[in-house]
Amino acid sequence: MNQETREQIALARYKLISPVLAEPGRVQNEYFRGQAEKEHELPHYGCRRLSVSTLKLWLRRYREKGFEGLKPRARADQGRPRRLGEACLAAIRGKCKAYPRWSAQMLYEDLLASDQLGDPPVCYNTLLRAIAREGLLPKAGRRDVRKRFEHEEVNELWVGDFLHGPTVMAHNRLAKAILCALIDDHSRMVVGYQFSVHETVSVLVEVLKEAFSTYGLSQRLYVDNGSAFSSDLLVKSCAQAGVSLIHSKPYDSPSRGKIERFFRTVRERFFSGLRASLTLEELNEAFSAWLREDYHYKVHTGIEQRPIDRYQASVTRVSIRRLSKAELDEIFLMRHERIVANDATISFKGRIYEVPGAYIRQRIEIRHPVDDAGALTLYDNGARIARLKLVDVRENARTFRPANAPTPVSYSRGKVQR
Repeated sequence: MNQETREQIALARYKLISPVLAEPGRVQNEYFRGQAEKEHELPHYGCRRLSVSTLKLWLRRYREKGFEGLKPRARADQGRPRRLGEACLAAIRGKCKAYPRWSAQMLYEDLLASDQLGDPPVCYNTLLRAIAREGLLPKAGRRDVRKRFEHEEVNELWVGDFLHGPTVMAHNRLAKAILCALIDDHSRMVVGYQFSVHETVSVLVEVLKEAFSTYGLSQRLYVDNGSAFSSDLLVKSCAQAGVSLIHSKPYDSPSRGKIERFFRTVRERFFSGLRASLTLEELNEAFSAWLREDYHYKVHTGIEQRPIDRYQASVTRVSIRRLSKAELDEIFLMRHERIVANDATISFKGRIYEVPGAYIRQRIEIRHPVDDAGALTLYDNGARIARLKLVDVRENARTFRPANAPTPVSYSRGKVQR
């Protein structure tokens, strides 16, 4: 019963007793007997007959406590289910004391099996209310509690993620631009970025390769559990580069708070200033300029410094681990499998490549740099075999000789040579 209802009931009671508040007892009794013979409409209760004793009780309470005395009293067993008797409560207390690590569900099942929940047994929600009211089982602490952290130097931890952005013109059609970004935990520098129209591992490793080439290798890479971040290619690439790949818990974006906060800045300060129509190339150029002119050179509230200043200060204190371009190319090779056709060729991305004849009708592994899909190399059991070239049908026609063709004749120097 809410407070408004209680006040409405008190008003109705006051209207019944108010005519005889200042009258002597004899007049009050006559009035109350007359009212007791009638039916009265009361809020919440409906149409009721009232006894003389009830009317006298209301009068006495009004004189003792005023208008508050006419409001309905709260139930003495408020919050306690009347079906949950003392015997049942005693059983619940005993079980909770004996098995404090039990869940409420386990407790309910045990009490139900031992017929200690009454007849008929109380429902599960009734048990939950009793446990909460008396604090019988310890409350489980929050499992998402985390502390604010920051690594001491640059390249100790990079955090990566994707952000869906505006619609742009790409490859002669409209598509949603998706930002792949890497941020350094210590300096808040954006060490890798690229807008594309895909959220794939190819885009990710291309960004990562460029970041490694420019800023050196990170000790740790912290990402979510998306398909791109869980791919075998990323795992192998990080393993070969000596980078620790760490995945956050599923659906735990707050654990990657620094890049999530950066994405919020991108939405508020970069996306809001874009013009209506852009190509993908123009968007990437605009983002690079924004990083140079705005984000990297403005004081970051989290570190109270400009990211560029903090990065440069840390670089002078640590040794940056780097790999050569050839080593990076080898680490970030994209891997594919193909079956060689009877004419010793394979098809890859709509183009036909020649393969040594020894591999006809065999499944082969081909690899190429992430940023050059045309530079295909044949690998056999992990060993580099040969660089594949596109089929040149005219060159093959010049060198083609049927199996039953006669041996060519040479007439040089006046002699016939076979």
